[in-house]
Amino acid sequence: VPGQPHLDANHKLDRPASWLLSVKVPSDLGGSLAAPAEPRDVILLDGDSASYSMFFCGGALGIPPGVNIDGLYVDGGDGGDLIASFNIPVELPAGGEVFYGPSDLVRFEPTGDGCADWVLADTNPSFDASAAGVPLSVNLVAADARGGEFVLAMNVPSVLAPSAGPTTYVRGQIASWDGATFDLFEALAGWPPGSIVDAVSCQANPGRVDPGIGPLLLGKAPLGQLVLSWSASCASGAADYGIYEGSIAAIHAGLYDHVAIDCNDAVLFLTETITPGSGSRYYVIVPHNLKDEGSYGITSVGEERPQATDADARCVVAQNLAACP
Repeated sequence: VPGQPHLDANHKLDRPASWLLSVKVPSDLGGSLAAPAEPRDVILLDGDSASYSMFFCGGALGIPPGVNIDGLYVDGGDGGDLIASFNIPVELPAGGEVFYGPSDLVRFEPTGDGCADWVLADTNPSFDASAAGVPLSVNLVAADARGGEFVLAMNVPSVLAPSAGPTTYVRGQIASWDGATFDLFEALAGWPPGSIVDAVSCQANPGRVDPGIGPLLLGKAPLGQLVLSWSASCASGAADYGIYEGSIAAIHAGLYDHVAIDCNDAVLFLTETITPGSGSRYYVIVPHNLKDEGSYGITSVGEERPQATDADARCVVAQNLAACP
């Protein structure tokens, strides 16, 4: 990032090499921006053009001067809602209608493509810190969401309960919140004592394998095996791919009975050799990462193909159906 700014929040977008960034002090990123971005703003790094632009202009949305966005992520894919936390208590809209604490997560919905084209969502906060039992003295300094959980980092040692992990979460640990219980998401073992997780981003969304780009191809292999090959996911968050197999008889009955038969695409060559089950079979390729799997593809009538019915028959239990960028 040019200009050596102090980055205070980030988020990995689904588009390759594309990020959202927020700065702790005003910066024009070494002249990459026409005017300095403020700590209440969000900057877009576009991986296609390797350029920087304003993504979210906090002043236009009523965020007061001096307020710092110190945690952010996008919910629902690259065109989804912006979720942000602030370093101090904030009243929004400007004039003091709703009060948000420094550990709340606030949702903004896009209304267009400009940095001022956002509105405060009707349902807020996205994460209600007081309802979750986060002490009022705690500032949320990093956040994301994956697999149905919030991923959170705090600025001070924090007693979070009920908890399936430690009683007190120290600086340098990342907690998760599933709506009922806190747990230890990542201990960050080996980090210097007292260090703060100043920003965090989970992997981008897994996306889906688009047959319009490269169809799933089947070829014969020795000993009654099949060779499957496919195109890469539309999103940069696909760390691996699962191969699902089902029966044509189920399709004829208007059902799907696919289960995972291989959850590791060796060396990510987008090609795997499998031993097919007996009878007539069908195959689905599903991208996934450590926390979510993506789309099983679109049916001929334009509907999402369902997940494997049994959670134990999936490569990853949770699913994220964020649209392709």
